[in-house]
Amino acid sequence: MTSPIIRLGGVGQIVHLALANGITPETYLPALRPLMNTHEVVCLPPRGMWPGEPVPETLGGWDEVADDLLAGMDAHGLRDVVAVGHSFGGVASMIAAVREPARFKALILLDPTFLTPEILDALRAMREAGTIGDDFPRAARAAKRQRWFASFDEAYAYFNGRGAFRDWTDEVLRAYINHGLESHNGGLQLKWTPEWEAYYFKTGYLAMWEVIPKLAGLLPTLIVRGADSDTYLPESTARVRELLPNATHVEIPGHGHLFPQSAPAETAAVLGDWLATL
Repeated sequence: MTSPIIRLGGVGQIVHLALANGITPETYLPALRPLMNTHEVVCLPPRGMWPGEPVPETLGGWDEVADDLLAGMDAHGLRDVVAVGHSFGGVASMIAAVREPARFKALILLDPTFLTPEILDALRAMREAGTIGDDFPRAARAAKRQRWFASFDEAYAYFNGRGAFRDWTDEVLRAYINHGLESHNGGLQLKWTPEWEAYYFKTGYLAMWEVIPKLAGLLPTLIVRGADSDTYLPESTARVRELLPNATHVEIPGHGHLFPQSAPAETAAVLGDWLATL
């Protein structure tokens, strides 16, 4: 099956949005809508959002997400693309850009999941031992995520101010509930299932530090970090700055890994200012 395409709006040069794990494309609209006077924003969602797609029985890697991304771009005729990737979507976008740079105009990485070598070694050990589903907290939490709600109001009360959603704007949270849940058994169920979210946390991409240097001089690149991020850590940030000195590196103060959802206006300003320089 070829990836479906979600057209979020706008006119002009294509901006492709690669999502963070478990996050639906509509939650990015407040951050991307200001760009839509000059860009059309589309999303080729990962398999976790493909209707009826089963979770693989064996673990793969985020390079498979990049494979699907490139296949979807080919199928839908997307060229000269500004790739915007958030979290693991940033890693997949980077891999795709390194593999087929002629397809892309520029690369924007939003708090990419560039994990430290020590964390990657721990993930590798857990994968080899077959314990990553239990021993890696993010995968374990995702697998237990509540998936069904009786109503919009129940879902809103559950997510509002909770965990990763605690500092999201109200507009973004409502977009997540309106578009991230679907009718099921008389209530609402998450479209992006806990099984798929846990799968992406368990898979990862262990070769990222071999690929990152290949971005040097390849494409205009913007890397934006949430200053309080618990994912794109300062150690990784410093190393990426050394490896990619010609990239533009920006931090959004006071916000963490999900700053596109918690600080959409600030995100829009950073993206708009940088795109205007291309």
